[in-house]
Amino acid sequence: MSQVTSATPYAWPYDGSLNADDVALVLIDMQTDFCGLGGYVAQMGYDVSLTRAPIEPLRRCLAAARAAGVRVIHTREGHRPSLACLPDNKRWRSRQAGAGIGDPGPCGKILVRGEPGWDLIPELYPFAGEDVVDKPGKGSFCATDLDLILRSRGIKRIILGGITTDVCVHTTMREANDRGYECLLLEDGTGATDAGNHAAAIKMVHMQGGVFGATATCDAVCTALDAMPSVPGASRLRELTMRAGKKSSHSAGEVQSATPFPFKWNAGECALVMVDWQRDFCDEGGFGASLGNDVAPLRAAIPAAKTVLDAARAAGVPVVHTLEAHVADLSDCPPAKKSRCPAIGEVIEGGIEGSRVLVAGEPGNELVPPLSALDGEIVIHKPGKGAFFGTDLDARLKSLGVKQLVFTGVTTEVCVQTTMREANDRGYECLLVEDATESYFPEFKAATLAMITAQNGIVGWTAPSTDVAAAMK
Repeated sequence: MSQVTSATPYAWPYDGSLNADDVALVLIDMQTDFCGLGGYVAQMGYDVSLTRAPIEPLRRCLAAARAAGVRVIHTREGHRPSLACLPDNKRWRSRQAGAGIGDPGPCGKILVRGEPGWDLIPELYPFAGEDVVDKPGKGSFCATDLDLILRSRGIKRIILGGITTDVCVHTTMREANDRGYECLLLEDGTGATDAGNHAAAIKMVHMQGGVFGATATCDAVCTALDAMPSVPGASRLRELTMRAGKKSSHSAGEVQSATPFPFKWNAGECALVMVDWQRDFCDEGGFGASLGNDVAPLRAAIPAAKTVLDAARAAGVPVVHTLEAHVADLSDCPPAKKSRCPAIGEVIEGGIEGSRVLVAGEPGNELVPPLSALDGEIVIHKPGKGAFFGTDLDARLKSLGVKQLVFTGVTTEVCVQTTMREANDRGYECLLVEDATESYFPEFKAATLAMITAQNGIVGWTAPSTDVAAAMK
């Protein structure tokens, strides 16, 4: 049986042995712009040694995958030369960081398809026949054919490596998890521009029994891959992989207090998104409490969320409420999610009024009374962590002309952050209300706020509730 037994928090995959026919190695954005001298990351002033650290472990993993006949997929973040697929907010943030996307740099126009800096590094360059997915956002599923490729080839499990851990890798892992793929993140086969964010991103995967999947070292994965039958010419594939790139490492209302910059929205273009303020997560006796979590921090954030909600209603700002909820027969709950969280759909001892956990229409799936939806407000039932997957949220926002989103909700590092990342990739300006969001784990909330505002607001802004409410007036 080929399995990564040392993976955390469970032996991976959860449902049996690895098979070359249903697993893929996805290497995310190992491009000169992210890990080469003169590229995008270097131009922003970050130490590229941190983003280059995964190269050697990944080369070993790539060699083992090729030798075992595992499908390999590479991704590249980049935009059309016309920049038609570049949201204005993304370009603005990059320019604030001193490395404007589309602007000339030492490696050509930054993050533009066809430019030297946009290409993959020689050490991990694709072999003929390996698919390369070009993506305009952080996530690899948004505006690409990756999901079609994986499902067409029968792929159920994904091993994720690349950069950066806390941005493109994590966004892709969250997207994949919501689509039902069983995911494994390579701990030393990923890297970030900040070591603390890298460590926090790995730890976030481990929580709740593996909320997004599992993690393991490249050596542990290589051991599992080596236990699989080799394909013809495997030794030659290993040799070519390990020799690649040895000589060439790289080709040369306004919220004034928002972080990292003031946040401004135009009249009629902003909406408030209230993420998962449901009794299952916030009440004693609810699902969150049944896992041993203290719900007091979540409940402490309700007054700040109410302050923003009241201000939005008074200002005529559209309000969206989201609820993580499955249909009664759980047909929209992936087996991997059910396995990691067997309480879904069950009635837990001492639970809320005999409620089935995370099932739409049950008492536990109602919003906490102070934040209940009013008639006419949008209510989105979502099967995953992110509010855009499997819902009509994007279409409804666009029909209202919404371009900017203000977020409150729980938990900060899971459903709130996933939804915010999805929104960012779709071109929405995003602001998270700092004291109107909360986690069962304070360190994860702090890490999430840092990730969102890193690199001059790579995902968006944060600000306190009093200032957001005042700006709405």
